[in-house]
Amino acid sequence: MTWVCRFLLLLTFALFWGGLTFYTAFVVRISHDVLDDPMVGGLITQRVTEWLQILGGITVALMLWNAGCVARISRGWGAALAVCTIVLGCAILGLVIVHGHLDAVIDVDGAEITDRDAFATGHRRYNQLTTVEWLVSLSYLAITLSAWRHVDAAKSLPATGVGDGE
Repeated sequence: MTWVCRFLLLLTFALFWGGLTFYTAFVVRISHDVLDDPMVGGLITQRVTEWLQILGGITVALMLWNAGCVARISRGWGAALAVCTIVLGCAILGLVIVHGHLDAVIDVDGAEITDRDAFATGHRRYNQLTTVEWLVSLSYLAITLSAWRHVDAAKSLPATGVGDGE
């Protein structure tokens, strides 16, 4: 069962983090270049980010499960994973909130931004939160791989207390 759960976590994580990376590195820039209208490009990327946040929420749920499983063998590794998960969850929640603020200053029918200052501030916050999201996710992946090595090694040892409560 552990193998299946780890596989699902990695698959979901890859879709989320890979999608976020691809979106940030390529989709935003290409959509603005090809469409030659930042507003139209923004309307497309607006829809993409909604799906990224949904996928991020699913990933966070699996990350919490993983942190709990790891914590049964090693409190230290489990705590590190839980902290990353909580920070990522807060970043995603922040992105959802900021996304709502950005939506409020966009007139989709008129294809215009109704409050440019509010939009600029919100967009800057959105970019900052996305950076946190990306970096914390990368950290989580590295910690997870190390934690799994530790957990698997501890499980293969005789019951001597080694690995308990670390």
